[in-house]
Amino acid sequence: MMKKSIFALAVVGFALVSCKKDYSCTCNESGMNYYDLNGDGVEEAYPFAYTYNIKIEEANKTQAVAACNEATIKHQDGLDSYEVSCDLTK
Repeated sequence: MMKKSIFALAVVGFALVSCKKDYSCTCNESGMNYYDLNGDGVEEAYPFAYTYNIKIEEANKTQAVAACNEATIKHQDGLDSYEVSCDLTK
């Protein structure tokens, strides 16, 4: 009886631990910055865009999706603006 209880507990413990794994979000950031690089007093628009990954360790899928959603943002500061959009990739 004791061996069955320990075995059952071990199986449940392993199942709980195995649900947690590493995930990653792929994020795309794009935006527009304005600079007066030539000194004429007029700010010109300079677009930018790049992609990066965020590693999410020891999470279940629900937690990983929530972390990717938290990393999705829009921001504006004067004329400068950017947007980051993240999706779960693993």
